[in-house]
Amino acid sequence: MPADQDTTSNGHTEPQATLRDLSHLAELLSEGILFLDYGWRITYANQAAREISRVKPEYLNSRSLWELYPEAAGTEIERIYRSVMEQRTPQHTEFFYAPHNHWVEVEVFPIESGIGLHYRDITRLRKAEDDRDSTTRQLAQVLDATNDGFVYLDHNFNYTYLNREARNRLSAYGNLLGKNIWDEFPAAINPSLLYTSSLRHTMETHEPCAFEEYYPAPLDAWFAFNVQPADEGIILSFRDISGQRKAAAELLAQKTESERRLAEIEAIYQTAPIGLAYFDPIEFRYLRLNQQQADFFAMTPEQILGKRVTDLAPIPGVQEMFEQVAAGIPVINAPLEGELVGRPGEHRYWTVNYFPVYGPDGEVQGISAASLEITQQKRSERALIESEKLAAVGRLAASISHEINNPLEAVTNLLYLVANSSNLPEQVQTWIDLAQSELTRVSHIATETLRFHRQATAPTLVTAQQLVSSVLNLYQGRLTNSGIDVTTRYLSSKPVLCFENNIRQVLNNLISNAMDAMRGTGGRISVRAHDVTDAATGRKGLRITVADNGAGIPPAARKRIFEAFFTTKELNGTGLGLWISTDIVQQHKGRLTFRSTQHPIHHGTVFSLFLPRD
Repeated sequence: MPADQDTTSNGHTEPQATLRDLSHLAELLSEGILFLDYGWRITYANQAAREISRVKPEYLNSRSLWELYPEAAGTEIERIYRSVMEQRTPQHTEFFYAPHNHWVEVEVFPIESGIGLHYRDITRLRKAEDDRDSTTRQLAQVLDATNDGFVYLDHNFNYTYLNREARNRLSAYGNLLGKNIWDEFPAAINPSLLYTSSLRHTMETHEPCAFEEYYPAPLDAWFAFNVQPADEGIILSFRDISGQRKAAAELLAQKTESERRLAEIEAIYQTAPIGLAYFDPIEFRYLRLNQQQADFFAMTPEQILGKRVTDLAPIPGVQEMFEQVAAGIPVINAPLEGELVGRPGEHRYWTVNYFPVYGPDGEVQGISAASLEITQQKRSERALIESEKLAAVGRLAASISHEINNPLEAVTNLLYLVANSSNLPEQVQTWIDLAQSELTRVSHIATETLRFHRQATAPTLVTAQQLVSSVLNLYQGRLTNSGIDVTTRYLSSKPVLCFENNIRQVLNNLISNAMDAMRGTGGRISVRAHDVTDAATGRKGLRITVADNGAGIPPAARKRIFEAFFTTKELNGTGLGLWISTDIVQQHKGRLTFRSTQHPIHHGTVFSLFLPRD
């Protein structure tokens, strides 16, 4: 039996030994324990309390709490402490202590000698909540910029969110937030069975639905509704389609059957929200077009008629597309991007559909075209991706702080106590040193992970080795366990100006993909960096290549490798990694290319990242 353990004749532990055990246990806690006597003197503070509140040894049983921490005197926290001291009723609160620049969550409870405090530092948690609130505000701003109304209903059909369009449309009924859609539905509107059943169907089955509904005065409008399931209820979006419904009704009432058909086709052609045109199949000249198509060039339809499409839209690939359609092969949902002569310097995006029009003899007599401009959608996608990235990284950072740092601190304290014990065997001391070294490496990995969360406001100079090494450090354990060897070679020490966290995200994606390509088989990853002159543009810069000897990318997948939501990882992939990486590189005016082979012997993939320096 240890020398310091006191026992009675029946083998029971004495109170003095029990008290020592409890004190030792309190010292190991990651949350603060502190006792105050009736004179407001600190009589006990465990290790965590001493660190959180900066309690020095000379503070114990000396001056009062209000003398040691004068900034707390006269505040709400003093009121709460005194209330517990006098009324002997526990209380819970959170407060910000400015001198230490941290938030504290504290449970105050009466004890025989005064009061006790059980508390923890929640500064990082509050910062994560602030970051989440900022992201929520950004997403709300995006939704407020749309022309569609958005309403969020919880599982009890209570309004929990309305965007600006929805608030404007329903402003006549006051503030609907918190009200129930059935109990508080405006008396002037009697929702139809279709409306009621559709919302309940989506809420119960989590299946989306769409329908149209008419609302009488004061709205007097037709709306197209789309109902989507959500984690905590349903999302209801709506759009005013009154104009379309009224136009269709007038056409049906005024025209004969043949005139109605012709007028309907013409109305659709002229009022469609997409560009429509008709071309000759030889020189690809405009024979007819609607106003939306003419607006692409900031010209009138009369100014465009007779001109060649390639003269007005000198975009790579347009000529080849029209030649393909002239040969009888349609182009469906093809992406186009570039500049038009009517708006030089403005880079824009479209989705186009070109179809051959056949004559009675079976020959192609014309080409019909439908073009939808998606420039604004592209911009919105970038904004949403950035918001989601911030939210995801914020959640990751909060998780790391909560799940790693607290137990890491506890284990570190335990190892420190063990390491300073006397008469340890040499082999045990070696194991303790190894454990402390590994804990230091875990702390380094957490620090490197948090670097991805810090968003730079301006580009910085960074070397290729700094960019690559920080990413490889994160995967050191996984690389070792997967039997993957990594070789690096840095032939460039000259820094490049970039948003380093964004470029780290690109390299993280490339290295992670290379590891996935060799999952279960092991292999080799080779990372190289050197100064080059880009052959395509003639610009000087830095090239970083990431090569693996995995199985290689199938030919069919190579054509779509940079498409959004395209993935070869099934449920393990989102299909956004390379798409986002390409966008980041383009924002740096660089290029991301690859080559891959599935040769039986010489197989693998090489991704090449070029960043210009000028």
